[in-house]
Amino acid sequence: MAHISYTTARVLEVSVISGIRDSSGQDSFDAHQYLQYLRRRWKFIFIVCVAAGAAALIVSLLLPKQYTATASILIDSPAGNDPRSSTAVSPIYLESLRTYELFASSDTLFSRALDKFHLRDAQSSSTLESLKRRLLKVTKLRDTKVLQISATLRDPKEAQALAQFLAQETVNLSREANRAGDQELLDDAQRQSDEAQKRLEQMQTAWSDFNLRQPLEPLRAEMDTLIGLRDRVRKDLLDSRAELAEFTGRAADERTAGVRARVESLEKQDIEISRQIETKAALISRRTARSEELQQQLRTAMGFYDAAGARLRDLRASAGLRGERLRVIDPGVVPERPSFPNIPLNAALALAVALAGCITYLTLTFRPMER
Repeated sequence: MAHISYTTARVLEVSVISGIRDSSGQDSFDAHQYLQYLRRRWKFIFIVCVAAGAAALIVSLLLPKQYTATASILIDSPAGNDPRSSTAVSPIYLESLRTYELFASSDTLFSRALDKFHLRDAQSSSTLESLKRRLLKVTKLRDTKVLQISATLRDPKEAQALAQFLAQETVNLSREANRAGDQELLDDAQRQSDEAQKRLEQMQTAWSDFNLRQPLEPLRAEMDTLIGLRDRVRKDLLDSRAELAEFTGRAADERTAGVRARVESLEKQDIEISRQIETKAALISRRTARSEELQQQLRTAMGFYDAAGARLRDLRASAGLRGERLRVIDPGVVPERPSFPNIPLNAALALAVALAGCITYLTLTFRPMER
């Protein structure tokens, strides 16, 4: 009403300025005469304003009434396992919650609502987009976590039922989206856990086969035996060489020949045993390297398996806690007053326009009297 009064005053000011002229063409204005002129024609102003108000009232009463019901949804932050995180709300996060307007105003959900309440039958000539613009309004209140869904229909009960249905289905749609996201993460974690388990089983099988087919302990025992045998051969060889040295310079006899033969035999044995030791040592080195490689791979596989299992358990424990949780906090009430037409507003606008028109007309027809 303050805006209407300001507009009326502005029109009056313009009208007064435009009427500051006399019949001779020279600018002249008498405020007293002008006010007396308006006072003498108050009946005309009154009749025009009453007629405009009555016309606005009649037209408003003839227009079909529309009722608007509003349901409210609260968007809870994803608290997870730490309840303190629910209080960490920033303006950027609150602004990002506007994406839930797309949930409530999606074409699929609105089409389901039209079919449920048979609204498409009553307005079959209208398109889905025009019906949505006319019947539905979804707004996320600024700097809050509240989503409002407003439905406008001729039947107030049906408007409230439509708003409540859209609110509840929005909550269900959000839950399904969160559930689908959780299931996707769980499936990926389960796949990684299965792959890690398969890899671990392969490495355990490879380690077992290696220990069965290429054992290290028997080979090391053979190595120890050969080393002990070589030590005894070398000791005998050392004694035989010392004995042979005692016979050096003497006449060759059977004992000297026997000692020399024993020395040569021991030297051959030493060479053969040393060759076998080198062969065994090389084989032990290769098997040890392979054993250490398999052990490292086995430890790595066990680490991957433990990490995949821990991730899978964490995802299962936090399922349903990562995304925002929507809940209907107000299903709305059946509206008692129509939202359209707004009879008081229409009547006030008609009166204001009529008053402005009358003053403009009278100002343009005003002719000051010469003194």
